[in-house]
Amino acid sequence: MPIFLHFADSLMHRAAAAEMLYVLEPSKRSEAIKLIEDSTNNPVPRNGVLGPVKEWKLKDCIAIHKLIGSVLVDHDAAMRWKEKCARYFPYSTYFEGNHSSAMPNSVYNQRGKNSENGGPSHPEGGRIADVIATNGKLDAF
Repeated sequence: MPIFLHFADSLMHRAAAAEMLYVLEPSKRSEAIKLIEDSTNNPVPRNGVLGPVKEWKLKDCIAIHKLIGSVLVDHDAAMRWKEKCARYFPYSTYFEGNHSSAMPNSVYNQRGKNSENGGPSHPEGGRIADVIATNGKLDAF
């Protein structure tokens, strides 16, 4: 596996190697899952970017979650992967990150509740609900 060693830090290469290992030898499912779960999300050096930037992409993590759940058919491993990715992507609704609108205490889900400054129907306190509901669509204004 000299090619794999060259790409050992790549999440997608590890996932491809894990899938092939399982397809060729179904009895090695646990080794295939370990190959994916042992991946690390390393920081990527970027000039001019504030804060840490990691190499994993959301779409890759979603694809791997689907691979673990449907191809490797290990629901416990899929749940562990989901929890791991929710920490890296806290705003992801797919992984139900703690800042996503899929969580009960998110800002989006709090918009209908009254606050000390008034509820959404209050003439002076309701603009925030309208802004959240547009979800970044400028043509709604």
